[in-house]
Amino acid sequence: MSAKLRYRIPEKLRRNWYVVTSDRLYCICVILTLLNHQSGSIRMDLSVRQTPLSMADAFHLLRRLTFAPTWQQAAQLKGIMPEAALDLVMNLDPPLEQPPWAQQPISADRNEVVRLWGELQSWWISHCLRHPSFREKLVAMWHNHFTSDYVTVYYAQLMVTQSNHLRLNRYNFRALSEGIVGDPAMLRYLNGDQSVKGNPNENFGREWFELFSLGVGNYTEHDIIDAARAFTGWRVNGLESLYNRQLADLGEKTILGQTGNWEYKDVIRITLEQDACASFIATKILHAFVEHNPDEATVEGVAQLIRSNNYNLQPVLRTLFISNGFYDVSIRGALIKDPMSFAIGLANITGISRVSNTLISGAMSALMQTPFFPPTVQGWVGHHKWITSNTFPLRQRFAESLLDGRLAGTSSVLKDENGQPVKPDLVSLVKLFPDANDAAQVVKNLALLLLPVQTTPEQETVLLDIMMAGAPAYSWDIESGTAENRIKLLMQTIVRMPEFQLN
Repeated sequence: MSAKLRYRIPEKLRRNWYVVTSDRLYCICVILTLLNHQSGSIRMDLSVRQTPLSMADAFHLLRRLTFAPTWQQAAQLKGIMPEAALDLVMNLDPPLEQPPWAQQPISADRNEVVRLWGELQSWWISHCLRHPSFREKLVAMWHNHFTSDYVTVYYAQLMVTQSNHLRLNRYNFRALSEGIVGDPAMLRYLNGDQSVKGNPNENFGREWFELFSLGVGNYTEHDIIDAARAFTGWRVNGLESLYNRQLADLGEKTILGQTGNWEYKDVIRITLEQDACASFIATKILHAFVEHNPDEATVEGVAQLIRSNNYNLQPVLRTLFISNGFYDVSIRGALIKDPMSFAIGLANITGISRVSNTLISGAMSALMQTPFFPPTVQGWVGHHKWITSNTFPLRQRFAESLLDGRLAGTSSVLKDENGQPVKPDLVSLVKLFPDANDAAQVVKNLALLLLPVQTTPEQETVLLDIMMAGAPAYSWDIESGTAENRIKLLMQTIVRMPEFQLN
């Protein structure tokens, strides 16, 4: 892969990236940066990396596999081999406590139903704030694959059930698929609970082929019709789904060229036998964890791993995440932070993961990623769509709020779930660095912590000048009364850089 770490934007803007103040003008600068910051065209090397991780490697692994890299975690991974590092990251998965209302009988009171929508968001976002693990990053990917939304599903309890299904079976696409057919939330979302013999509903059958398994062009309308017949027979009763063979169409069907008295598990089996299915899932994984525009050879290499492991994805992901290609510098910054990674990540980096989860979920909604509420059955398209002239200024203001400990432009301080003020301790953050009294190294380390791509010497010089505000670098003292404001000014500048939007 050919690295494209420097962006092509007008020279005037490039020289003055740190003083552009117009939100919309700066947004144009950012979008141009992101459009030009792409890898691809060369096959990803899936051979095992044989060298220990550097600090930059550790941050890359944590950025891609979790929502929030911290200095302490990266320091723990530095110097160890990729396989051992991956084991540590994949095991950062404490149990997810279930909300007390998850098994509560459904209510006829709409106010109670709507209240639980907020509780649903708080349940997951609160956990991800405190435990931004690989498990939850993978669950987030599946939520954006097998989509449902709480308004259509209506009952938050069913969304918890679906989330738990995605979590339990996150490494097994076959089990995920078989379970999602009869998932109560999915049945309500795509009207599968209304599909019976003689009157099949084609919604799930269509989305199964188009969005969940094969992609456009790899099936026919007849495949949809007969698959819909095979998906009949499900009903939702309270919090559970039931399969009633008396309501199912057990007649002969032809699906993807195979004829028989197929039922829903047969549709899953036949679909997964198609080469296009493994390629479709390989692309989904690469989009989520590697790069947005993978070349065909890379997709096929990952697809072959999926087929050879019979859709058990854990060994596939392991192969991917310990490979030379995964650590290639050309894919660093090749993705754009989604709002969830953006908001949760910065809260953890700044050490204020205790901040109210409603602040995080509210920020995600403002940035067009409302938890458990994708815009369509297609989910969030993401990548360049995350950055617009509307969302970018909001990203800036949110980052400013977290760094300042108060809502941007107001005197309202940030609070935790108990109403207690929350403010980042930036001096303590910098004291984690081994050379906290070296101003130039503080700049390098904060850039390493916050940015996925390496800064240039010119950028570091500008950042140092900004932090020192005209004072000589040798006068820097982490214990001085001016240190906190200088660190905050430096971090505010870094989070305004185009590279901060990358992952």
